[in-house]
Amino acid sequence: MKLTVPTNWQEDLIERIKKPGVHTVYGKLDRDFVGGGRPSCVLNKVTRNKARLHVNKIRQEGFEFHYLLNASCLGNREWTRSGQNELRKLLNWLSEINTDGVVVASPYLAQFIKKKYPQLKISVSCFANVNSVEKAKFWEGLGACVITLSQVELNRNFKLLKQIRKNVKLELQLIVNDNCTHDCPLFFYHNNVTSHGSQNQNNRGSFMFDYCFLICRHLMLAEPLNFIRSAWIRPEDTKIYEGFGIDKLTVIDRIMDIDNISSIVDAYSKGSYAGNLYDLFINPSKSLWLKKPNFFHKLKYFFHPFSINLFKILKHRGVVKDIEVYIDNTKLEGFINYFFDEDCRYKSCKECGYCQEVADKVVRISPEYRQKTAKEYGAFLEEIISGEIFRYFSADAIERPNQ
Repeated sequence: MKLTVPTNWQEDLIERIKKPGVHTVYGKLDRDFVGGGRPSCVLNKVTRNKARLHVNKIRQEGFEFHYLLNASCLGNREWTRSGQNELRKLLNWLSEINTDGVVVASPYLAQFIKKKYPQLKISVSCFANVNSVEKAKFWEGLGACVITLSQVELNRNFKLLKQIRKNVKLELQLIVNDNCTHDCPLFFYHNNVTSHGSQNQNNRGSFMFDYCFLICRHLMLAEPLNFIRSAWIRPEDTKIYEGFGIDKLTVIDRIMDIDNISSIVDAYSKGSYAGNLYDLFINPSKSLWLKKPNFFHKLKYFFHPFSINLFKILKHRGVVKDIEVYIDNTKLEGFINYFFDEDCRYKSCKECGYCQEVADKVVRISPEYRQKTAKEYGAFLEEIISGEIFRYFSADAIERPNQ
């Protein structure tokens, strides 16, 4: 099984990911015209010259390099002359540094690149939400060579995976260590928010609340079964997906430091991990931008006293920490077999009860800690939802117009 792995642009990373199965490395500048799946504020700053040298080293080691152009929305800038010029400049640069392929979520970008830059391979992002036979056939018709299928809908839908494999010839890929909840209702909104968060125009790419991340964590703390019904694939189960025709597996996340990227890639390369499954997911302690003492980067993206109440931000800074949970991977052997004949789209989790039963056996989290932390997340979310986080004075003090 081939692996697609991220780069955080650090020089030592390439040596650490030289493991069996690794085929493709993907990455992206912290900001560009198109934007992508992570906001600039949590990404490591990288110059184009450093990126060029890094891509050259990746290709010298025999890996392919694919650049992310996977924003789900470009704000209609692609339909302007200036937007077209910026798009061509970016694609010209990617061609100059010998990029092997690009990852897109926009059908227009796929067709544009296929026509103007035919040497670039087209991979389809999970942001395109390919979750059916006909969608897969559509992208194959546009000339895509790889599709990253919707992990939140298909990672446990083996009947549909089998049918998609039967109907298309291109490579199929799944993300393995994403802990978004099954059929995540925040998926599309989250994609749009993060896409605009790394586009280099106006104020886009500046500070943003990752509301979706916060509410997702709050839901997990409120109901620990959400740790189980997330979209992850155990390293030990990757061979099962290979049997269903999946060609490649994608490891995330490019915001992590070298040690964590390397250890996660190692687990999926070996096909085994004896420990806390939650170690394989993204957590704040793994983030490179938090560990690096880049004062000016943090000042640029997070110091906005005239836009947001900085005192309230500081009050809630405790949410930027790992969740203290243990998911015993050794007790999950055979877990995935239940889904061979089940389709989660046609029943509620409460009606089914399978993930709840498993969570009771394998998820260990202190009830006192869980309640306390859920309360912290709930308080932060309440201030975001009410809009109070943006004010220094209560909205109640503002005179309302007559209705």
